[in-house]
Amino acid sequence: MRKILALTAAFSLLATGSAAAALPVSEVTASDDDGNVAANVLDDDLGTRWSAEGDGAWIRFDLGAVRTVSALDIAWHKGDTRTSLFDVQTSDDGTAWRTSASGVTSRKTLRQERYDIPDASARYVRIVGHGNSSGNGWNSITEVDVQESGAPQPCGDTPAELLDLRNWKVTLPVDNPDKEGTQPLEITQPRLADYALDPWFVVDEKCEGVRFRAPVNGVTTPNSKNPRSELREMNGSSLASWSAKSGKHTMVIDQAITALPKQRPYVVAGQIHDSSDDVTVFRLEGEKLWLTKGDTTHHKLITDNYVLGTRFEAKFEVSGGEVRAFYNGRPVGAIDADFTGGYFKAGAYTQANCGNSTPCSSKNFGQVTVYGVTVTHS
Repeated sequence: MRKILALTAAFSLLATGSAAAALPVSEVTASDDDGNVAANVLDDDLGTRWSAEGDGAWIRFDLGAVRTVSALDIAWHKGDTRTSLFDVQTSDDGTAWRTSASGVTSRKTLRQERYDIPDASARYVRIVGHGNSSGNGWNSITEVDVQESGAPQPCGDTPAELLDLRNWKVTLPVDNPDKEGTQPLEITQPRLADYALDPWFVVDEKCEGVRFRAPVNGVTTPNSKNPRSELREMNGSSLASWSAKSGKHTMVIDQAITALPKQRPYVVAGQIHDSSDDVTVFRLEGEKLWLTKGDTTHHKLITDNYVLGTRFEAKFEVSGGEVRAFYNGRPVGAIDADFTGGYFKAGAYTQANCGNSTPCSSKNFGQVTVYGVTVTHS
């Protein structure tokens, strides 16, 4: 006999990345738990969870009255590394259940994602779990919001709610108040997990991606004359460092270049760097998108008619002493490589400054919106 675990307090839900239109929940119960209780999915904390083992384990939400339910915003424990299989059911009385969605597979992300159902008039909503892709039989949810018809799509408040930034740091084109002299601000984990800086590093207006902006008058690193709002690959708390001849290293960026500086309309959007300099980058000059090779900025022309705001996939693969670059899945160049100290970079690296671009103003900038970035090593 499964135990019923109840929380009888009322909640006004405003979960991470979710809209204020979420329906209030008067009670949440579950078929079972392992000590990670049902109440955790309503605490606005993606670090807590409800967990129960077994096919058919469920968590139920009592809305207190019959409402029109149209979607659930759900975040899954370990959602970035595995998928979960589940059903959504609704009921007027908590006894007779109607299946609103069956055999749904979660998306690979740690943040809340919206799962739509046909509009249902119901007082009770429940999620029925059928295990996860790792095969261990657990059903684990970190956060849930029940949405009514017409609720706006969930939107993250910080870049880390849209992108997995656990193995990155960001360099921003503003002065670091904690360093002597003028040095760009660097944000590392764990601070990066809930950090944003408008307008240089924020969730975009459509809540679809992260905006990286670097103005021509921005603060620069010691080894460059140009500003950046850019991610640098990390390995936990250490700087990532790998070899072109050992293992396979891949970065995929889903992005759009959305603004270029004046007079010198150049922006770098995605790099491979070694211990001393860039190895190759995706570099836009006006309408021409180039693949570079070291100091050769025009190594391969990828396209000569890029339109600002066009979303594209940039991909680097490194293995066996070779770098291979892809644009929207199409191979665009291969470069012999024999380097160590390698790491990836993503974001906006503006190739202009106040010495070659006017006005010398924060309103003159390069900008890239990143919708997704993944790095794998094997």
